[in-house]
Amino acid sequence: MRIKSIVICALLSASATSVSFADQTPIRIGIIGPFSAKSSLDMGESIRGGARVFESDLNQIGGVLGRKIVLVERDDQAKPEVGVAMAKELIEKEKVVAVVGFANTGVALQSAPVFQNAKIPLIISGATGAKVTQQFMPPAVPNSYIFRVAASDSLQPVSMLNDVIDKRKLNQIAILHDETPYGQFGKDSLIAEMKRRNLTPVAVESFKIGDVDMSKQVLHAKQMGAQIIVTYCLANEAAAVANSMGKVRANIPLVGSWILSHHGFIEQAGANAEGARMPVTFIENESTRSDSFVLSYLRLNNAKRIPSAVAAAQTYDALRILSLAIMQANSTAPEQIKNALEDMKYEATSTVVTRYKKPFSKTDHEAITQNMLFMGEVRRGKVTYAYKEDEKSSLIVRKK
Repeated sequence: MRIKSIVICALLSASATSVSFADQTPIRIGIIGPFSAKSSLDMGESIRGGARVFESDLNQIGGVLGRKIVLVERDDQAKPEVGVAMAKELIEKEKVVAVVGFANTGVALQSAPVFQNAKIPLIISGATGAKVTQQFMPPAVPNSYIFRVAASDSLQPVSMLNDVIDKRKLNQIAILHDETPYGQFGKDSLIAEMKRRNLTPVAVESFKIGDVDMSKQVLHAKQMGAQIIVTYCLANEAAAVANSMGKVRANIPLVGSWILSHHGFIEQAGANAEGARMPVTFIENESTRSDSFVLSYLRLNNAKRIPSAVAAAQTYDALRILSLAIMQANSTAPEQIKNALEDMKYEATSTVVTRYKKPFSKTDHEAITQNMLFMGEVRRGKVTYAYKEDEKSSLIVRKK
C-alpha cells in the first residue's frame, strides 16, 4: 500500500496545524460528469469513483487545513445545456470553492465560461478538446480559471502517429471520426499532425452518434489503400467501427484516442478489440505504483474493474493538486487557489499518473505533457503496455 502511505505522510506533515473536523466548516468541492449518460458512462463513473477514493484518503488523515472535504456531485448527462445548468448550481447554490470533472468536450466547452465568469477554478480531468482551455489563456484572457489534468487533443494525435508512422512504418492512414466537437477537433488535429509530416490521409470518413454499422466507411478506407484506421470518437461508436472492420474482414490495425482504453469499448467490440492501440496516461492492470489506488477504487465503488482507469486516475491527481493549492494558499478563496495552482511550491507526489512539479503556470494550464503519454494495447480483453520499455519506465517529473 505504498501510495497510500506516502499520501498519509505527506499530508500529515502539510496539515500539522489541523484541528477537529467538528470545529471547522467542510470545504465543498464540485465533481461533475456524465453519471447517467450511456454514451459516456465509463468516464462519468470513473471520474466520480476516482474522486471518492481521494475524498476517503484525504479525510482519513485530517483533510486539508484541518477541514474535511465534501464532494458535491452533479450529473451533466453528457448534455451541454445540462452541464451549464449544473455548473451554475454548483457555484450559486452549493457554494463550492472549486470543481473537478467533465468528460465530454462539447459539454466542457459550453460550461467552462460559467466557471471563468464566476472566477471559480475548474480542473478538467476527462474532456480533452484543446480549445476548452485555449480559449481562456493570455493574451485573450488575462486571468484564466480553467485548468486540465488530461491529455489534450493537441497531444494525443502526436502519440498516435508516432506509433503508426515512426514505429510501425504505416503511412497510408484512414481517419474515421464522429460528428461531435470531440470527433471534429480530434480529426482536425490528426490531419494537422499528418500535414506537419508531409502526409495526407487516404480517406476521411464521419458518422453520427448512435450509428452501429460503419461497414461503408471501413470498406471505402480499404479501397483507398488504407494500411490502418485511426478513429476519434466515443466508446460505443469506436466499438461499432471495430465490429464493422471484423464484419468486412478489413484485416488492418485499429488505433484511436484514449477512448479505446474504456471498458465499454472493449466489452462491446469483444474479439474485434484485440490489438487496438491508444495513448494513455495510466493502465489499471499492470502499474505496480498504483496498487493502493486501484484496490481502494474497487472497494469504495463496489466494482470489479475501473470503467475508465485513465479518467479515474486523472481525477484523483487533479484533486491532489487542488488540495496542495489550498494548503499553499492557506485559504479557500477561489482567486488565491487559482494563484497557487499557477505557482505551485509543493511537488505533487502521492499521485497516480505521475509526479507533478509546477504542473501549471500563468500561461500554461495543461498538467499533462507529451512525455507522460504512452501507448496502450488491448490484449485478451485488458489494456496493457504496447511496448515493454514503457512498462519499465519510472515516474516522470513534468517540469523542473
